[in-house]
Amino acid sequence: MPHHETDPLIERVERGLGLNREHLYEPRSKWAGVRHKFRKAFAEFFGTLLLIAFGSGAVAQLIFSNNSSWFAMCFGWGLGLVVAIYVAGGVSGAHLNPAVTLTQAVFRGFSWAEVPIYWAAQFLGAFVGALIVYIANYSSFKGLDNDATIGIFITGPQKYVSTGTAFFVEFVGTALLLIAILATSDKGNLPAGNFQPLVLGLVLVLIGDSFGHQTGFALNPARDLAPRLFTALFGWGFGAFSRQGWYFWVPIVAPFTGALGGAFIYDLLIYSSGPSPLNN
Repeated sequence: MPHHETDPLIERVERGLGLNREHLYEPRSKWAGVRHKFRKAFAEFFGTLLLIAFGSGAVAQLIFSNNSSWFAMCFGWGLGLVVAIYVAGGVSGAHLNPAVTLTQAVFRGFSWAEVPIYWAAQFLGAFVGALIVYIANYSSFKGLDNDATIGIFITGPQKYVSTGTAFFVEFVGTALLLIAILATSDKGNLPAGNFQPLVLGLVLVLIGDSFGHQTGFALNPARDLAPRLFTALFGWGFGAFSRQGWYFWVPIVAPFTGALGGAFIYDLLIYSSGPSPLNN
């Protein structure tokens, strides 16, 4: 079955705009041909870049400004997600998250051949997004030490939070995010259509306000791993990986397992309007 017929994030846009992806495309320039061939990868790259630029940028303002708040930072991440989905959603489905891409492949028939392409684009987009935040706030970084600013780019548990608890929090947060994604894409439920980006942005704000403070709510392997590599290469050192008892693996593994867990729960209890491993 073609990719666009099985990916609900793309179905949402096509239903709303009446797009037909089977029309032949004739590029008018060499670049137009390249852009069309790699349009999904470009969309995932640019969408993830925007998400990180807005989200980590909001964290930077929280650290550098006395006029910010936790809610304002969460709201920055949420609005960043809204913008990113509207920018990329009509082309790639705006997964913007390797855990979402894997879940779409396992539960919604997304092409396995495209999974590594999406992952690479998401990782690179997150890395460049972190670079943009660094350049934009370069002067401010000079006034603080590395320990005070590394949190702009990476997540980590509060001192009173154990690694096990942090894993659980990231698992739950990502599961809730995937349940929201699948529910608002489900034609047999209440699909949000072209308002889905706004709904998901608000869901991200809600997760950040409800569960985020314990770990920084990564919920996305690319969102943490790519900026973490950026910090290792741009002055913070490879201690970015060993800090907090080698915590770096938690925001990679927990979102993957949480996403799959959330999709499993949704399909087990709610989903009946299309193919799923639980419906076959």
